[in-house]
Amino acid sequence: MSSLKELLDHLFQLAVIERWNDHPKPFDITELDKQAHKAIIAYLLAKIEENENKKSINWNGLIDGIIFEALQRAILTDIKPKLFHKLLRKRKRKIADFVINNIEPIINAINSEWGENLKFYFLDDTYLSQEKEIIDAAHFLATYWEFQFIYNVAQKMYGVEKVKQELENKLEDFHNLLGVQRFLLRRKLYGFINLCGQLRFQKRWTKVVRIPRTSVMGHMLMVAILSYAILKREKIENKKFLYATFMSALFHDLPEIITRDIVAPLKNRLGEEIIKEAEIEGIREEVYPLLPEYIRKELACFLAIPENEGSLTNTEVNEFSNRLCELSKMNVEIKVLENKDFHKLCALDNEENSSLIIPGELIKQADKAVAYAEAVYSINFGVKTNELMNAAEGLRKELLHTEFAEIAEALKPN
Repeated sequence: MSSLKELLDHLFQLAVIERWNDHPKPFDITELDKQAHKAIIAYLLAKIEENENKKSINWNGLIDGIIFEALQRAILTDIKPKLFHKLLRKRKRKIADFVINNIEPIINAINSEWGENLKFYFLDDTYLSQEKEIIDAAHFLATYWEFQFIYNVAQKMYGVEKVKQELENKLEDFHNLLGVQRFLLRRKLYGFINLCGQLRFQKRWTKVVRIPRTSVMGHMLMVAILSYAILKREKIENKKFLYATFMSALFHDLPEIITRDIVAPLKNRLGEEIIKEAEIEGIREEVYPLLPEYIRKELACFLAIPENEGSLTNTEVNEFSNRLCELSKMNVEIKVLENKDFHKLCALDNEENSSLIIPGELIKQADKAVAYAEAVYSINFGVKTNELMNAAEGLRKELLHTEFAEIAEALKPN
């Protein structure tokens, strides 16, 4: 059995778990989208604490926590929050053991040390306590974001005012985090989180019927987790390289906020260059102004879109280019790296300096692996259109020559 395929099985389980099932909803709210939004918010909160409160963040621990908690939700499904937190207080060890027993074989097969981290995360309250607080705060901010939409259509329901009060009270518990304070001000940071939330509404494969209909937001998280899992399997230990890979993958489709999903034939007709220009202009004008400079610079690396013209040493650079990003006080310079071996790219990455090396080629293959899974899972749910069958076959052939070949071998249309 392929451990990567099993990992994808759990992630796609999140895509079919509906949240707020006992409330009227203005749009589909899935657990996968919630976990993806939560991951983006956790990054923002941690970055603000690191730069403005001078906190030392265990970034790999934070990423582990994001992944472990997403998998936890796939195992526990949509338990009503009040009951879930009560169970955590009274039966925490039993719940932890149940989650670990279901997830550990998959994580352990990828990397045994990663499997040990999983057990520490759920069994030891002192392990990554700061990072857990940030993830917990991100969880409630993402939930509160959802609830704002639900509240408008559910005000006449019994108990909805109590839910609102409980959520607001919980957010007050995280008021020590600067990012939470700024979110509640409803200014720039809130605007960026809200803007990212639009990717929950944008569906993948817009002209093709699929089950489940994954969003751009959920897709980004799956690509990030799959990219990270490959590095873990290959025993990559460079913490900065792991961080840059996960975060670049997590944000790789963010420019679709500007363009939405443009189908490949139209892209070819219009030309990649004009679409890229629109993305760059939109990101610079609408997205970057919402963020503090230190986040803006990193996001420029993750997206391969510097704030200023003339910062690219190669105009062909994009989110799937292997690249070196030099972060200086004044600017970000991005240089394409021709080497396609992510092991060699990792060896170039000096953990002591401020540059980031991003294996865009690996993220591209992870993107294709998730697209392949999106097609195959839908086919196996019974939606067998010609578009999906042809796409699955083409993507499978491409994946057979990559690090994700085992997914192509283990996951096939029925």
